[in-house]
Amino acid sequence: MRKDRSPGEPSSRVLRAAACTKEGFRAAQGDVGSVAQGGSAATWGAASQGEDTRGAAVSQGVPPSPDADARSARVGLLEGVGCHVVWGLMPVYWKLLSAVPALEVLSWRMVWSCVFVVLLCAFVKRTRFLHLFRDPRAVRTFLASGLIVTCNWGVYVWAANSGHLLETSIGYYLCPLCNITLGLVVFKERLTFMQKLATALAAAGVAYFMVVHGGDIWIAFALALSFSAYGAVKKRGGYPALPGMAFESLLTGVLGALALAVGAVAPWIWQLAPATPDALAVTSPELAFGLLVGCGLLTAIPLLLYSAAANRISMTALGFIQYVSPTIALVLAVGLFGEAFTLAHAVCFACIWTGIAAVGAEGALSARKRRAGV
Repeated sequence: MRKDRSPGEPSSRVLRAAACTKEGFRAAQGDVGSVAQGGSAATWGAASQGEDTRGAAVSQGVPPSPDADARSARVGLLEGVGCHVVWGLMPVYWKLLSAVPALEVLSWRMVWSCVFVVLLCAFVKRTRFLHLFRDPRAVRTFLASGLIVTCNWGVYVWAANSGHLLETSIGYYLCPLCNITLGLVVFKERLTFMQKLATALAAAGVAYFMVVHGGDIWIAFALALSFSAYGAVKKRGGYPALPGMAFESLLTGVLGALALAVGAVAPWIWQLAPATPDALAVTSPELAFGLLVGCGLLTAIPLLLYSAAANRISMTALGFIQYVSPTIALVLAVGLFGEAFTLAHAVCFACIWTGIAAVGAEGALSARKRRAGV
């Protein structure tokens, strides 16, 4: 960790917390998620203050009881699974909006996500994020992360509605392996043998897919790289989760509103990514607008669940849970939407899954050795 710190950087407590999640980032997630997070506002209030509360209890010499830890872990597991189930089922929601151009859906999502996240902050009385406008480093960090996640959202919506849901599944399976690579390149982390093997297997599977299946793999690359880059930017920033998410949503909301204003004057811009209506697409303008408003809730709720889960369970456990969403997307693509599962898909998925299994087995073995005191 750097010992020299510029005036705009976060506190040493935040940096120590970021350092503690180093292994979790390498195994699975950067944050992505707004993506930055369940259930009720009360749940969020407890979760967002959970780290400080636990720290205070420890500093006062009052360790949490095993029963309380077990209950918290069970709740965190349910919150994490719930988050990724919602993300996995999102393609069905986007299919309902497939009669609306993808860029317009993206713009409305940015605006309504901003509205709901800011309202959430006001509801749980955690509104101290406007001061970040006076922090140039925060503006740069969250503008960058906001633009990255906006690209991720846009590619995902377009791909889900244009018959490329399988490629989105590949992309999100690749995310942990991209995180490993970013850990090596950006954070100068050393790769274990299994991590090197997993990265090589993923590269081989993707290369085979590119040779056999053509250029559609760019969708998987765009999603995996943007999601991992988003996590890396947020990790390097080190700002608190909810204020950071609110500030980021405010910046992207302004950009979304500007895009809608331009689209109102020059509607031809929406045809840069034209609509591809599905059989599930709604035709009522009123219902379509209601679904566009719902994009904000659909974005905020799983992110809320994710942050709450991250405060209760380890990042490693949360990393393994993340495979729920691309698995659901895979099942939906083949079983519900009738996308062809080719040999190229099979080889690519097999290579990625083998790499994931290798990293997971190595992590489980390391954890067992630590518990045994080896």
